[in-house]
Amino acid sequence: MTSPVTIRASSFGALFDCPSRWAAIHLEGRRVPSTANAALGKAVHKGTAVYDAERVSGRMPSLQAAADAAAEQIERPEDDTDWQNESPEKAKDIAVSLTTKYCRDVAHLYEFVAVEISVEALHLTDLEIVLTGHTDRVRRTDDGLGIVDIKTGKTAVGPDGRAKTHGHAAQMGVYELVAEAALGARMDLPSQILGMQTNAKPETQRIGTGEIVGAKEVLLGNDDQQGLLHIASALVHGRIPLWGNPKSVMCHERYCPNFHTCFFRR
Repeated sequence: MTSPVTIRASSFGALFDCPSRWAAIHLEGRRVPSTANAALGKAVHKGTAVYDAERVSGRMPSLQAAADAAAEQIERPEDDTDWQNESPEKAKDIAVSLTTKYCRDVAHLYEFVAVEISVEALHLTDLEIVLTGHTDRVRRTDDGLGIVDIKTGKTAVGPDGRAKTHGHAAQMGVYELVAEAALGARMDLPSQILGMQTNAKPETQRIGTGEIVGAKEVLLGNDDQQGLLHIASALVHGRIPLWGNPKSVMCHERYCPNFHTCFFRR
């Protein structure tokens, strides 16, 4: 009998970017230190979540509490962080600045019904996959519910002011399934990415949005195309051999525990 394999929602895209790297980290438990960019992203997520959680609970949100939470995440990270040539102080300044900008200029534009909503285990028995993880936000409009996922980075927002959405459909589809399981309600709105640009100067830290329609269909498939969940099941259960992707932007010793021994880098 095949044992189910757990896939974290946040790692679903990485599984298809480089299955060999994904397996080393998520099946074999091998790790590399967190990066400065990842630490900065976690800090912004933490600070904005503190603010929005207070709004959802009906309390008066505190901008100072949100900024303090972002700063503390940099000062006391849960993971070992390889800062390389980056400065923790600079990262803290950016995290606090972006969190403050979001709280002042963006948060009030949304009606959120859930913040950092999670599911312990969504077992897809026919595929022997267990999805776990959390969804950043669930928003509500007159047309229904939909997820919002925060993405940070220097290229998270394009010159046109819109968040970059290309390549994120599969991950957004998993977040939709997680949110539906947690809330017991359909996500009828398009998935929305809220991009936050991590430039050093506050005046160049753009925040923008972009939408993805039909994210779940990419996972579940249709009459003409098999969905990625079926392919993921075949990968993690060995029905499709794992491959490495030397063209991946994550193909670097800072990101991949397989880097120095990878067969596919020859």
